[in-house]
Amino acid sequence: MSMTPINLEEILVVNIAGALMLLVLPFLRMQTRESKHVDDHLFNWMVALALGALVMETVSFLIDGRPGSLNRLLCYFFNGYLFVASAAVGMLWVFYVDFRINRSLKRLRRRILMLTLPCALVVALVVCDFFGAGFIFHITPENVYVRRPLFMIPYAVLFYYYILSIIEALIAVKWRNHVRFFPVHYFILPCVVGTIVQGMHYGISVGWFGVSLAFLLIQMQVQGRNAFVDDLSGLYNRRYYNYFLDRIAGSRKNRTISGVMLDINDFKSINDRFGHLAGDEAIRNLGRILSEVLTEHSTTFRLAGDEFIILSPGFREAQTQQLIESFQQAVEAFNRSAALPYALSVSTGYAIFETSDFDSDRFLHQMDMRMYEAKAAYYSQNGKNRRSSSREASH
Repeated sequence: MSMTPINLEEILVVNIAGALMLLVLPFLRMQTRESKHVDDHLFNWMVALALGALVMETVSFLIDGRPGSLNRLLCYFFNGYLFVASAAVGMLWVFYVDFRINRSLKRLRRRILMLTLPCALVVALVVCDFFGAGFIFHITPENVYVRRPLFMIPYAVLFYYYILSIIEALIAVKWRNHVRFFPVHYFILPCVVGTIVQGMHYGISVGWFGVSLAFLLIQMQVQGRNAFVDDLSGLYNRRYYNYFLDRIAGSRKNRTISGVMLDINDFKSINDRFGHLAGDEAIRNLGRILSEVLTEHSTTFRLAGDEFIILSPGFREAQTQQLIESFQQAVEAFNRSAALPYALSVSTGYAIFETSDFDSDRFLHQMDMRMYEAKAAYYSQNGKNRRSSSREASH
C-alpha cells in the first residue's frame, strides 16, 4: 500500500492550471489556420488526450483509498487511461514531428507498425491489469493505487518516442536540408522534467502539467513557422521553396537535384463553371494526393495558384520519370474514386541539375518550359481553343 503523502490542494492547483493552458490552445490555433491538415488533427488529438489525463488524474487522487465498488472501477479505469494516454501522446508526437517535416502521408503509413507497437504493449499491459495481473499497477482491496514492478515500462516507451522525435529532427536539418520548423526540445524538456519528477515521487502531480506547458510553447513556435506552409494545400510555400534551393545550392555535396513542376489543366474552367470554392477544393485535393504519393526523398511546394513543384535531391532521370508516373497514377485513381463534377488533370515538366553548377532561375525556367509544352500538347489533344500557357490557370 502506498504511504506517500498526497497534497490534494497542490494537485488541484497544478492540474487546473494545466487544463486552462490546454483550453486556450484552440483559440490560438483558430486565429492562425483556416484549413485543418494532418498535423492539425494530430495536435488536437494530443491536446484532447492530455486534457482528459489532467481531469482523470485529479479524480484518481481524489478517490484514492475511498471505499466502494464504483470507486474501485474508476480507480482502475482512470489510472489505466493515464498510462495509455502518456504512450499515445508520445506516439502521436512522433507522427506530428514527422509530418511537419516531410508532409508525407505515405511515409507515416509506412512507419505505423514501428511506432504503434510500443504503445500497443502499454495498452496490453494495462488491459491485463484490469483483470488483476498487476504488471504496471494494482488497486488494493482498500482501493489504494499501488505501483507494480513493470510500472517503468510506460515511461521507457514514452522516452523511446521522445528520442525518436529528436533523431527525426536532427536528420531533417543536418542531412536533408530542412529548416527547423520548431525546436523539438521546447516540447521534450518540460515533458521529460515533469515525467521524471512524478515518476520518482508519487503524489507530486507535475507530469501532465509539463505536457500542457510543452503544447503551449510549441504552439507559440508553430505560429511563426506556419509562414513556411501554404494553408490551402497543406504543402510548403514559395518562401520555403527559395530557402530550400539556397540550402541545396550552398551544399558542399556534389549531387543532382530533380525538380518537377505541376500545373492543373483547365483550372480556370473549374473556377468559372463550378465556382472558386471548387477551385480551392481542387488545390486541397492535389495537395492531399501529393502527400499520399511522396516519400522522405522528395519535398513538395505550392508556388502560386495551381502551380506546384516537387524537389528531389539526388534523383536522376529514371527516378524522376518514376515519380511523375506514380503521381499521375495517383491522380487517375483519385478521379475514379472521387464523386466530383470535374476530373483533375495535371501537366508536368521537369529539370535535373548538378548542384555544382546550379542556377535557380535556369532550373525554374527549364521546368516551366517543359511543363508549358506538356500543357500545349494536352490542349491540342483535347481540342481546346485557348491559350495553353502554364500561367493561365494561375491567373
